[in-house]
Amino acid sequence: MSKYSSVMKLSFPAQSSMALQTRVVQLSGPPARRPSLATLELQRLFHRPVRVLATFKHLISSIYFASMLYVYLITSPSDIRTVQVFAPITVGAVMGFLSLLHLYGLACVCLDRRCTRHRPTTKRPSVLVNTTTQLMLFHLLDVFCQSYQAYHNSHYLLDRGSAFGFVVVVALNCLATPWFLLSKHKLVQQSAVPFVESVFGFFLSTLFQCYVFLYPALLYTLRYQTLRYDNTFTTRLLLITRGVIVSSPLDLVTKIVIQVSSYVALRRLVTSVQGQTIQPISRSSALLSTSRLSQHFQLQFDQSRVRVAYALGSGLWAIVMLTTSIAANWFRHPCPDTCVLQVSPWWSPACQCNFVQINCALKRVLGDSIDDQLDPAVLGNTIYCLHVRRCALPHGIPMATLAPFPHLFSLHISFSNMTSWAPDPPPSPSADPVGFPPSLTTLSIRFSQLKTIPLILASVPANFAYLALEDADIRTIPDSFVHAWANVTSFWFVSLNLTEVPIALATRSTPLELLVFTGNHIRDVPMTWQPQMTRLRILDLSANALTNGPWHLAQSIMVLELSSNPIASIPTTVDSTWLTKRKIVLDDTPYCATTAPPSGACNPKCAPLCETTMIGNNRCDWPCYSPSCQMDGGDCDAFGFTYQPS
Repeated sequence: MSKYSSVMKLSFPAQSSMALQTRVVQLSGPPARRPSLATLELQRLFHRPVRVLATFKHLISSIYFASMLYVYLITSPSDIRTVQVFAPITVGAVMGFLSLLHLYGLACVCLDRRCTRHRPTTKRPSVLVNTTTQLMLFHLLDVFCQSYQAYHNSHYLLDRGSAFGFVVVVALNCLATPWFLLSKHKLVQQSAVPFVESVFGFFLSTLFQCYVFLYPALLYTLRYQTLRYDNTFTTRLLLITRGVIVSSPLDLVTKIVIQVSSYVALRRLVTSVQGQTIQPISRSSALLSTSRLSQHFQLQFDQSRVRVAYALGSGLWAIVMLTTSIAANWFRHPCPDTCVLQVSPWWSPACQCNFVQINCALKRVLGDSIDDQLDPAVLGNTIYCLHVRRCALPHGIPMATLAPFPHLFSLHISFSNMTSWAPDPPPSPSADPVGFPPSLTTLSIRFSQLKTIPLILASVPANFAYLALEDADIRTIPDSFVHAWANVTSFWFVSLNLTEVPIALATRSTPLELLVFTGNHIRDVPMTWQPQMTRLRILDLSANALTNGPWHLAQSIMVLELSSNPIASIPTTVDSTWLTKRKIVLDDTPYCATTAPPSGACNPKCAPLCETTMIGNNRCDWPCYSPSCQMDGGDCDAFGFTYQPS
């Protein structure tokens, strides 16, 4: 019989033939214990802060993960390839699950004890691991995942303050949280540790992401027309997106662990607070407990050597992280003046430039090559964006020069003397010619001396999605090139002297997202020319020779740009509201000049090849570089041009 068992003998008067009966009643289990005065007072202490934290955290987190789910749902396949999202369907489902999980947590907090009324108020302690050890192991796992995310962010966050701020919060979690495990009162351990961990986890996994990612992404969405050509902003947003969006299995696991552990810690804390009825305490008892309350937050070192060692080790790791981050951010080799943006990865003191901008005219770079300006020993190997301005480059950039940059995302060549561009010769007779790095997604060749599509474009990487060719005497686009661009979703064929739209574009299976033919000599768009348009946002045929618009392509989900064409009338079948809503644009046409169009259907243009949206859009548009077009809103100032009236 256990020490908690008791035996009770109950005597009854004799009845009938029975003289005496004895009944033995055995009670098993420990007797019920009422919470001590200190425990009640500690519960009162944690009750309100826990409810406030839980309400705020669950609300913001549910909104954040719902927003992330929305991002995953609306992101086009080409953008998913661009950002290199890992398992988008799976990760999107995880985001939705986490949003619902926090909504459930919010409901439990708002409904007080209803979510926990069927749970027992006490739990049997684990036979294998006690509660304090569980808290220590959970904290260790949290610190590991947060440390990995700090290291991961150092490769993508361009703002040194943000990168270091993340490390500071992780270090505070390492420095402060473990010491609560040494408290004399178990309720302090079981309440303070989850509370502090939940605060730090909420900041790192939700608030920080909202600040560095959701705000720039929202800004980009609201100011898309001006920011999409800002290479500095788009490169910064690309890197932030790759840092925040799940990009690998380990990245997914660490992000989920941080979220789930933070959620579980807070839910256990909320459950423990809501599970006990906070009863009124007399004034004298309250004064007594208040005077002794601080004693339970005192630390004891004599009976907790493992916990003391863990706290010291955790603090040491915090110092290592802080030292590493400071060295990476402020004690590294300087980058050359051609470097616009750079990251500060841990344990790499060399320059790691992400955006390189070379202006040969301003830097007085002579000759036909810029190979010496792209030395990986000086710039590092993490270039994502390369913009070359006013350089000769008659035969483009050798692939051997670009090969050391495996992360090259976008390449822009503006105002060059390029006449041809071919792949590098194969290293062996049986090998293929050397083309662009597999990471290349965007290529722009503007204002060149090309007369044909360069051979380098006969084979493009699988992730290649955006191609711009502007202001060159290219009269035709062979079908073989169009077939090679099977994955490209956005084309800019501007001022190329084209006389017809490429027929092969209409036979592609990949939906188009943007198609621009501004400034060519296209006279007609055949009725049979109907490309995949389920995702098409803009079809721009402005400043061509169209006398009749391709009305069969007009849709309410896209913009059909037909300005500066000799279009004198529109069919009665065309919905006039599309003109007022600017779904069909007919600015600077005979239709606007000689008829009475609906109000708001026609706007003036400063030049046939300069649309109003091109002025001040962070891209130097030469047709807009005139006083009548406000000198392109200053977009060409950084190129070093001197305006000369014609």
